[in-house]
Parts: sequence; structure tokens; C-alpha cells
Amino acid sequence: MPKKAKEVNPKGKTTAVATVEDNRTVSGPVTIHPVTLVDQSMSLEEIQGLPDEYRKGETLSGFPPSPQWERPGQALFGEFVVLRDHVGPNDSRLYEIAAFQGEGKDPISVAVWGSAALDRLFDSAYPPIQMGDRVAIIFLGEKPTKRGLNPVKLFALKIVRKSGQSTKLHAS
Repeated sequence: MPKKAKEVNPKGKTTAVATVEDNRTVSGPVTIHPVTLVDQSMSLEEIQGLPDEYRKGETLSGFPPSPQWERPGQALFGEFVVLRDHVGPNDSRLYEIAAFQGEGKDPISVAVWGSAALDRLFDSAYPPIQMGDRVAIIFLGEKPTKRGLNPVKLFALKIVRKSGQSTKLHAS
């Protein structure tokens, strides 16, 4: 059924400006199958009523592990997966990276929590970092704040674009 978009001009007159064709069909209602869940610490493979095809699949739950930045020179290398904004009680950014684990090993998903310094580096990358770009996040150390709060963690960000170009950014 065609739907017409309407535009209101400044004098309040309504005029048709476009017609959109919507050919989607609605199938029947989604069926929800009950399963038995005892508590959140229960292994997902133990859930009663879970179809076999899902027992064999990969299980994702919660956030991936996060690196602990403790010593200058620590680095995380991997492929940028996604940026999640407004996460958690502090309304933070979360950068998901498929982290390199060494030759012949599969990468693992790692969640890097944003900070003022790290967010600024990601924001200053031009063009913006895209899924599939390779990144290296290098911890440079800490710097005391003027207000005496927790010290700010400083990073360098190295980007290797899918196209092969590279960029290096430093926090100061």
C-alpha cells in the first residue's frame, strides 16, 4: 500500500512530496518457547528446553573481558569490531576489538572501556575508524590531574586501514 509523505510549508499548507511503496508482508506471530532457567550462574548448555542447534552454537553473554592497563608499554592489537555508546552507569563508550592472540590462534573479543583520552583519540581519527580496520591501543602511563582526582590514563592509537594506510595518534 503506497504511503505519501507530507510536508508542511511555512504558511501551514500541506503538500504531498513523495510516495513510498511498502511491499513487506507480516508473517504470523513469533512463537516463544518456554525454557527452564534456574539462575544466571547456570551454564547455558544445562537449560532445559533449549533446541539442540542452539546448544552447539557460540554463547555470548554480558561484556567481553577488558584489559587492565597497569604498565606503560602494554598494548592491545586487533581488528575494530564496534563502538557502543552510552554504556553502563557512567554512560561510557565501549570499544569492541577482536584481539590478536598470536600466530595460529583465533582472536578473542575484548571490550575496551572509553576514557576522555582514549575517546579523544578515536574521535580525532579521520576518516573515522571502521569495522575491519586494525588498531593498536598502547598504554603510555598515567598523568596526575589538576583537581587531585584519579590520574588520567594516556594512550597512543595506531590505525591500519582496510585499504592499507596507517595513522598514529597520541594523547597528551
